Amino acid sequence: MANTMTNVGSTVDERIVRSRGCPCCGQSSFTRWMQVPERSQAGASGYELLRCPSCSHTWLDNPPIPEEMSYYYGPNYHRAISHAGESSNKRWIRQLRVISKYKVDGCILDIGCSSGAFLGYLRGGPWKLHGIEPSLKTAERARAMTGADIFAGEVENATFAPNSFDVITCSDVMEHLYEPSEVFRKVQSWLKPGGIFYVFVPNIKSWEARIFRSYWYGLDSPRHLHHYSAESLAGLARSVGLRQVRMVTPPGRYVEQSTWILLDGLASRAGVSWTPSNLTAEPGIVWKVLRKAQRLSVGALYSAVASYCGAGPSLQAVFQKTAAPDVEQEKPVGLQDLTKLVKVSA
Repeated sequence: MANTMTNVGSTVDERIVRSRGCPCCGQSSFTRWMQVPERSQAGASGYELLRCPSCSHTWLDNPPIPEEMSYYYGPNYHRAISHAGESSNKRWIRQLRVISKYKVDGCILDIGCSSGAFLGYLRGGPWKLHGIEPSLKTAERARAMTGADIFAGEVENATFAPNSFDVITCSDVMEHLYEPSEVFRKVQSWLKPGGIFYVFVPNIKSWEARIFRSYWYGLDSPRHLHHYSAESLAGLARSVGLRQVRMVTPPGRYVEQSTWILLDGLASRAGVSWTPSNLTAEPGIVWKVLRKAQRLSVGALYSAVASYCGAGPSLQAVFQKTAAPDVEQEKPVGLQDLTKLVKVSA
């Protein structure tokens, strides 16, 4: 699909492109950081990433308009995302463990809930469940699986009443949204005083992003429109009056996926006939054994060290709406927790 921009109305993508300023901190200047390939097709024309020199926020220049973006979110994509969320509860256990440090019950909204895996994990507990999911078919599945109140549509179009939620979660979703500042404003309005906003996004300042650069798995162009640093994410929260109470890079890694993307790119540049790797395919038994051995050894150690240094591949943040007794800000993970991190990441 051609990388074009239409000149109709004041669509959200036009505002991003034409503002020519940082969507997070408002810095007017930017740098043309690098060219990135289109992930879905080897050898396809790519995109340019712009970067803020102040907060390191990075965003896609001239992205596809929303009407074109559906091309990149086909049935296979939604099926893979739903399967990833439903195949294991480990991720949701860790997510709820963090949330429970601040809230243990109440009304919760999951932005970008997909088929409702996280809400389904909470079902039967002390939570009133709500979700937002842009895909109508996937939203219907989420309702059936969880019994939650699911808004089918874009988050920008959702109309919840102010002060509705004790907790709002947004895991691996903010990078897909055209207008992050508008979403933060809505979240601030929807949260009750003292409510929290849990965010999980790829970390553009991670070691992996610096090493693999345009081949880093976390870029996922053009689906990922925005790439956050700890500074840019915290800046967005401050701009709407939310206070940071947690910002860490938990153990994890995209090294395997990034390596396959790099091989795809090298094959394409060399003119080798090559089908882009299916990163969502189920691996064979031999590969599973080798991968497990690597993850329990070198991979686990790397993941723990990167996490401790604030250079893990993802950012996990919690922001609080003030006008209530402040939650004590959580201290960064220390060296004494390295052994624990190795065990968790394995």
